[in-house]
Amino acid sequence: MVLMGPLALLLVLSGCALFYQSPEVRITDMRVVGLGLTSGTAEIDVEVDNPNRFAIEVRGLEYLLEVSDGAARARWDTLATGFSADTVRIARRSTDKVTLQIPFRYQALGVAFRSWLEGGQIPYRIEGEVRARGPGGQRDLPFQSQGQFSP
Repeated sequence: MVLMGPLALLLVLSGCALFYQSPEVRITDMRVVGLGLTSGTAEIDVEVDNPNRFAIEVRGLEYLLEVSDGAARARWDTLATGFSADTVRIARRSTDKVTLQIPFRYQALGVAFRSWLEGGQIPYRIEGEVRARGPGGQRDLPFQSQGQFSP
């Protein structure tokens, strides 16, 4: 009977870790900050929405960012992949901004530029994992999002 209290507490704490919900990640702004011979560097602001009933500390964001060739979306080209090690604390059921410094290839930028010329927007999809710490320890939470960015 004495073991029931600590055992119940252990189950509750591990249960919190099991019920992490993956965050939503959306691109909100993009700007070019450096240009080289074959590639450049951009800053991309993403909103990370924490749907959980507890605060999480984002300890990193691994991502794959792709852009489409336009309305047909027959071709997706990788704009950037990487990992941002910035740490941000996001309160329960709230949203915060994370800025990613990403290197990009001019070839993929050409796909994005054609989409923008044709329709005024750039279709994108971003996926990866948010490395989050909350009750019960650290978890890698997958995310996937797509939309249209208007530069």
